Amino acid sequence: MIAVFVLDVPEFRPMVETTRDVEGVKISGPTKGYWTIEAPTQLSFSRKAMKMKPAVWYGIFTGGLDGEIADWGRDEVRLVGTNKPL
Repeated sequence: MIAVFVLDVPEFRPMVETTRDVEGVKISGPTKGYWTIEAPTQLSFSRKAMKMKPAVWYGIFTGGLDGEIADWGRDEVRLVGTNKPL
């Protein structure tokens, strides 16, 4: 399972909005100032789809995550679940 904790501010709201209709993704919150985006095996975010400037893009995991970054480039990031201990 992957969980991404997204700070509830306008700059990061596109992370929540662009994943709302993705099959298998569960969104909850905001709770205590954070949204939680969960997926069973993998999750991707596209900077261009979210219309984020690079400075915001490189801060998208400010709220934290439970998973592993498999690929992270200038325009796309892919997360996968991990069985590694925290």
